[in-house]
Amino acid sequence: MLRLRHDTAPAWKAVLLGNLDAFLCDHAHNERKVAAAALQLAAHQPRHNGLVRDLIAMAQEEVGHFGRIHALIVERGGQLGHDQPDPYMTAVHRQLRRPDNAAYLLDRLLTFGIVEARGCERFRMAAEALSPGPLGELYWELTASEARHHQCYVSWARELYPEVEVTSRLDELLAAEAVIAKSLPLRPALH
Repeated sequence: MLRLRHDTAPAWKAVLLGNLDAFLCDHAHNERKVAAAALQLAAHQPRHNGLVRDLIAMAQEEVGHFGRIHALIVERGGQLGHDQPDPYMTAVHRQLRRPDNAAYLLDRLLTFGIVEARGCERFRMAAEALSPGPLGELYWELTASEARHHQCYVSWARELYPEVEVTSRLDELLAAEAVIAKSLPLRPALH
């Protein structure tokens, strides 16, 4: 697992518990977007059969998570609502090199890996904050899923690019992600 360079403040747990319904809606939208992003990446990389296979599997798992969180929202008497812009993801996407750059795939794989690592951290914190029971157990399960997805993205980067290039770019992206995460206010959201 990647070691993120900025830990989410423990106070985030109180923010989460103070508006769990908003967090669940944000979480559901993020699961949907991550599934779509994995499928889009698969469509752009048809020559890499193994990568496409893994991306399809991740997208299927993320869609399943979207369905589970949506059902939980409805069970709690809520509704999904409209997706809100995610300042974290907007800032992270700005770190990607241009699509015409040969290393664009590397950037996407590493960025997706970092975002999954941040999700893993936040899901672990949510699981710790929630009362023991089905919701807490769900977030422990999601923590493990995010860790697997993170590992898959970083492993594919290492499979497709020289280690020195992966290490150097990962260092740059982790530093940028830390600045982004540190600069944003705590809110009841996954990022």
